[in-house]
Amino acid sequence: MDRTSKQHPRDPVEPGASFIYDPELTTPEPPEHVTAVPDGPVSERYAAFLKFEKVYASILSNGLAAFSIALAVLMFAQVILRYGFNSPFVGIEEMALLFGAWVYFPAMAYVTRQGEHIHGGILTLIVTNPAIIQSIRLIMTVFSIIACVVFGYFAIKYAFFEIEKGRLSSYLRWPKGLWSFSLVIGFTGTILALVMQGVNQYVALQMMKEGETVQC
Repeated sequence: MDRTSKQHPRDPVEPGASFIYDPELTTPEPPEHVTAVPDGPVSERYAAFLKFEKVYASILSNGLAAFSIALAVLMFAQVILRYGFNSPFVGIEEMALLFGAWVYFPAMAYVTRQGEHIHGGILTLIVTNPAIIQSIRLIMTVFSIIACVVFGYFAIKYAFFEIEKGRLSSYLRWPKGLWSFSLVIGFTGTILALVMQGVNQYVALQMMKEGETVQC
């Protein structure tokens, strides 16, 4: 199967997909035998899991697109008001921060699911055993989940603190919980993405042991 990238990250739930950004001028990385999503047949239960994962990614992608477009429209409107009518609306500054927060923090979950977050690639250069590579990746995923739970706990605690206190924004007087709740979605979504990634990696290990068809 042709695994050549076309300068864009490949969807990790499609056949022949990879969890790594791979420019077209480089060789495919990681090798086929260490990709955490199987290219061959899978059980019905695991196929349903992959479909759920793809729907989850679609929800994140569409949400990020919606807030990004809203932010762009907002900035355009502010330029028109400021330089066209010489009457800028101060509230737009707060709204821009709101939309920006709802792009930035949920994007953590999306890039984690897509495998576009920063990570090292030296492992596949010094280790050639597929099972060892996949085992190390699974362990790192577990550590990442633990880290996100710890940091996410404090971020979410702060978000709910602002929501419970009923704090309002300076100009629009909107609840600040609208801004801080993006933290809740961001860390919760990232943990969910990491859990699904861990499932893929665990299944990949089982496939190496049991054969081509994944029994999950």
